[in-house]
Amino acid sequence: MRDLVVCCGLVLATLGIALSQSPSPSTEFEKGSVSGKTYTNPTLGITWELPNDWTIQNQDASLLGDDYSVLLHILPSGAQPQELIELDYSEKSGTIGQDSVLQSKGWQSVGHTGYYSLGGGIPAHRSDYKSKSEPPRYLTLLDGQHRGNLNLIFVADSPTRIEELVKASLQMKVQPDWGSPEESLPLTSPGSRPRRVRVSQGVSQSFMERKVQPIYPEAARKAHIQGSVVMLVHISTEGAVKNLFVLSGQPSLTQAALDAVSQWRYKPYLLQGTAVEVETLITVNFALH
Repeated sequence: MRDLVVCCGLVLATLGIALSQSPSPSTEFEKGSVSGKTYTNPTLGITWELPNDWTIQNQDASLLGDDYSVLLHILPSGAQPQELIELDYSEKSGTIGQDSVLQSKGWQSVGHTGYYSLGGGIPAHRSDYKSKSEPPRYLTLLDGQHRGNLNLIFVADSPTRIEELVKASLQMKVQPDWGSPEESLPLTSPGSRPRRVRVSQGVSQSFMERKVQPIYPEAARKAHIQGSVVMLVHISTEGAVKNLFVLSGQPSLTQAALDAVSQWRYKPYLLQGTAVEVETLITVNFALH
């Protein structure tokens, strides 16, 4: 998936941060860089071609608190603070108190509205907020897991504008840890058959045909390293493993997990009699005995 995330104009005004001009042809960030209007992050495998009218601004403080680093701070309406997008990252996995931090900054929760797949490979859950002050402003958080915690935050003056910004952010691409960059699956209209469905680990295990056990890396064994590697997998309509994304796990164990799981095979998953792609999570456990 870890927000390929956003801060409000009131916070900017309080901090006294001056609005920057459009970036130079190559602007370096703490983790990633911008060349022209393309953001790349080799460490996380992210590429994001930004719309031409979006302005990138340097920003150190994350709206989500000190546990997060700002990878990218965007003014989508140009050099104005009314609308903001922020991409944040933390090496810690799991939710890191985002809700309490946002509430302390003047936002109240108005619900959780579903699951998204950022960049085609980062599972993210959506939470929506509304400002406690008037006139109301709106904030949406996409909380993703990808080698840590990757969050996108959107701030705008209306829910309609939030939806436009969220849709634009889904153009972000994430390079899989095994497999190849895939084509974007088109958004489906309500009531139509999806091209890919998400199922639980238990369900995916029920239609597995071949499972290859990983080989414990000798260097990790000698160093007494053990633990779990959690991956997101895309399974093709033929039942082959198509893409693997590492969500969390010890770096010394991940390659062995990728090598094994890439060879797994499944029965085609049928939806109303038609084979569809599957997205699911896989956990590979490494334990010393």
